[in-house]
Amino acid sequence: MRPTIVLLSPTDDHQELVARLRRFGTYSEDAIFDHLDRGECRFGVDSSGDVIGEFDEEEIDEISGRFTEFSAILIEYQGVACIRELLVNVLPGVRGVLDTNHGEFLDYEEVLERFRSNPEWDWRAADPRF
Repeated sequence: MRPTIVLLSPTDDHQELVARLRRFGTYSEDAIFDHLDRGECRFGVDSSGDVIGEFDEEEIDEISGRFTEFSAILIEYQGVACIRELLVNVLPGVRGVLDTNHGEFLDYEEVLERFRSNPEWDWRAADPRF
């Protein structure tokens, strides 16, 4: 299985995020994961929100503290360079939280700021500078 992230957004922003993902490259619907292709990058996208069922109560409470109602998009990616390009292009101006699947919930603006300050930042790295 490839690495994944989860994008959690208030309902209004979620719809905009889904639209941006569909415009980011060649988008095709499939039974389990939709496919998004751009250049050498291929993403699996699940915007059904089913991934919320995998969060524990404490995580749901944390997210609910930020947004009353929210939706989720699970994204499977092949490499950090690919997911970085996707996030830098689809997150600006949209509210939400990125679940890195490495123990952090980061506001979208914080994700973008980290990429601006360190283009090589990788949330999976043990060194917090990256």
